[in-house]
Amino acid sequence: EEEDEEEDEEDVKTIDVLSNFDFNLLAGDPPGHRSGYVAIVGRPNAGKSTLLNQLVGTKLSIVTFKPQTTRHRILGIVSEDRYQMVLLDTPGVMKEEFNKLDEMMLKSVRNAMANADVLLAIVDATRDPCGAFEGLLPEHRANPAPLGVIINKCDLLQVDEIREVKEYFERIPGVERVFPVSALAGVGHDAVREWALTHLPEGPTLYPKDTISEHPERFFIAEIIREKIFLQYQQEVPYSTQVWVESHKERDGVKKDLILAKIFCERKSQMGILIGKEGRALKELSTAARLDIEKFLGRPVFLDLGVKVREGWRSDEGSLEDLGLDDPNKLEQPALGPAPDITA
Repeated sequence: EEEDEEEDEEDVKTIDVLSNFDFNLLAGDPPGHRSGYVAIVGRPNAGKSTLLNQLVGTKLSIVTFKPQTTRHRILGIVSEDRYQMVLLDTPGVMKEEFNKLDEMMLKSVRNAMANADVLLAIVDATRDPCGAFEGLLPEHRANPAPLGVIINKCDLLQVDEIREVKEYFERIPGVERVFPVSALAGVGHDAVREWALTHLPEGPTLYPKDTISEHPERFFIAEIIREKIFLQYQQEVPYSTQVWVESHKERDGVKKDLILAKIFCERKSQMGILIGKEGRALKELSTAARLDIEKFLGRPVFLDLGVKVREGWRSDEGSLEDLGLDDPNKLEQPALGPAPDITA
């Protein structure tokens, strides 16, 4: 009898759980639902990240006036009842690689193009757009996805100049559509979205509809800090840094979230620049990053920011993997490597 009573209690618990379950989560997609991947490729500083942010409707990618700030393939998701579009913002395609980091970023671009259902090539209308397009895509694409060309920064050209550039790209074999846009001003991206949508295959929802990216909060916190480094520091220093978020502890009540993060640079002289006299530069950086992190998370945070030297990390495959350049969702803490990192 006791066993029967225990079974009855388990049945009641099961019924309670099911009564609170939202069965809409199991509902199928409507007929004709479309889903797929849209890769955005272009030269450094062509406006890829700005376009991604416009299409998604929120800031996911770093946007600065400096080229080659995107290192990972940033995944943004746009969802409606009738479709789900997964956007891939890729690192800028350089005409030559200088180190292992550049090679890794180019590999990320090629992988994104190979797996895309739709391909968007973006060029800067003010910086030799025709020349920038040459060599941007492989001569023989293994995946001949529909190709649209986006002429960005058209607000800086005259009407006849826009028409001339547009007609040039329309004559290129394989280009299905040409879009004059201004990603920064938010003009023209709606036409890009609708065109890409019509070329997505019919298919099921790939991610939960309320998701805007597959990356964890830690990834975006690190990207915010990196963006502030690019805005505050000059010359080679920003390109020689990588940010690792050691921990992010959410704390209930009146306490602020606690974020511990480290900036890795390549030389001890760069550490001095990052910290600044009496630590003022690092404090300024931390404040600017904290304000944007709080906007992103929607709650107050305490940011503990430090600096480490890992010599030559951009040219060392082990360091690239260790610091998460091959996997932006990596959670394991970086190892010390062959020699201890210099810490401040």
